[in-house]
Amino acid sequence: MKTLENIFVITLFLIYLGLWKIKQLKQIKNTGVDPAVIGKSTSSIQKYFYQCTNILTLYAVLMIVLHSSQFQLGSLFSRITVLDQFLFDLIGFFTGLMGLSLCFYAQVKMGNSWRVGVDTNAKTDLITTGLYKYIRNPTYLGLFLLNMGLWLIWPTWTVFLFNLVFVLLLDIQVRCEEDYLSSMHGSKYIEYKKRTKRYIPFIY
Repeated sequence: MKTLENIFVITLFLIYLGLWKIKQLKQIKNTGVDPAVIGKSTSSIQKYFYQCTNILTLYAVLMIVLHSSQFQLGSLFSRITVLDQFLFDLIGFFTGLMGLSLCFYAQVKMGNSWRVGVDTNAKTDLITTGLYKYIRNPTYLGLFLLNMGLWLIWPTWTVFLFNLVFVLLLDIQVRCEEDYLSSMHGSKYIEYKKRTKRYIPFIY
């Protein structure tokens, strides 16, 4: 079962990397603009967030390597017994796939407006149709589901800590992006914000 867990997690991670890289290269080819603008931002907050994402990425890779090798350090890598079952591995894998599907949907729906970070050099179109009619951040919801799936496959304190920091950091980034969009699109975005939810339709 441990081998299958590793396959599930590595598969999800590779699909995530593939979706991100394909979208990036396709957008550069179509527009000449690299959507990964966060590393080029002059904003101190964006620079800080960029460094945090690099640390989290390194943490994620290290986490995958250590869990796959059955490494133990106290209780940090020990599974929560009630969740350490094949059923939860399956639920976690399909939760992760659902999250990746949301990320892919958001990439396609956003088209050339898709960015990673706040792009102060271009006024991108405001997308308000499809799932964006109900929530403003399906990409981030997808990433949250992906990480929830990872925790169900590897229900350890190490993964839980990663998820906690990930959610807190991305929620800060979302608020920064929404503030920027409010200033860029003005009343159009403010009205859009009033009739939608941040992550979960009709709830939050």
